[in-house]
Amino acid sequence: MLLKKIKKLAIVIVLFLMPVIVVANVSADDYEGLDSVMTISPPKQKVVLIPGEDYEGSISVSCMGAAANDLKYSVTIGSFGLGKDESGNVDYNDTDIDTITSYNQIMNWIELKKKEGTVARGATDTIPFVIHVPENAPAGGQYATIIVQDDTVPEESAKNSVSIVSKVRFASSIFAEVAGETEEKGEIRENNVPSFLLNNQLTATSWVKNNGNVHTNAKYTLQVWPLFSDEEVCTNEEEAETSMIMPETERFHAQSCGLPSIGIYRAIQKVTIFGETSMVERTIIFCPLSILFAMLFAIIVLVAWIVYRVRANKKRVAASSNK
Repeated sequence: MLLKKIKKLAIVIVLFLMPVIVVANVSADDYEGLDSVMTISPPKQKVVLIPGEDYEGSISVSCMGAAANDLKYSVTIGSFGLGKDESGNVDYNDTDIDTITSYNQIMNWIELKKKEGTVARGATDTIPFVIHVPENAPAGGQYATIIVQDDTVPEESAKNSVSIVSKVRFASSIFAEVAGETEEKGEIRENNVPSFLLNNQLTATSWVKNNGNVHTNAKYTLQVWPLFSDEEVCTNEEEAETSMIMPETERFHAQSCGLPSIGIYRAIQKVTIFGETSMVERTIIFCPLSILFAMLFAIIVLVAWIVYRVRANKKRVAASSNK
């Protein structure tokens, strides 16, 4: 009975986790028999818009699966990490019109030349679009996403009346900059490196805010050395971490370094946005909790021994005086 329940549970898990594979630069023959293996190109494009002028562009969708795909094409704002966002990830499912900001107006400027299409295995469909830029378009960043959605019902599911519908979304993000007066200004609100660690994982954090009207990349570097050595424990100075920060948006960032042993270290974290850099240098003590408990126990034992010795000496002195 237990074995049957396990088998049923395994079948449910497999059906729930049926993967949709997204790959690029592969042969259609490698994926014969698969229903949804598609690529979208480009996944991201940067464009410059002129107020009062149209911009023409396109994206393409390729199908490498065995079945044709009935696709729907649409435009959404996406969240693009606008606001106070720890991850900064684009939410392609954010289609709530009420959330449109001054940086998502482009959604209403984009005209898709087709709203649906069918892509056979090994074929490619091109979706042309036109961005009608108003004459009074505000200067700075504008952001939107073209969505390709596959609502195909697999033949096997239809024949067997199984209520499994494959809904797959692919997205191509548009990062546009409207020509005009742009503001490139930001602030580094926090730049923190801890000074005491109970484990060997050093994590430096920061909060950065983009006060301008265009997106930018913030750059983060972390260097760590033993206190009395110039040999770096870890560094990313040559390949700094970066994160895109949208206009009027705060971004949290964390970067880590594993310390090799108990000891005292020094660390420097640098955070840069729009050419301005904040640097924090810190001396770090790494001492595990077990060592602290051992030290505390040793101190307690030492104090107890000292108290015992003092009392013992007082008793001897008192005994000598009585004689």
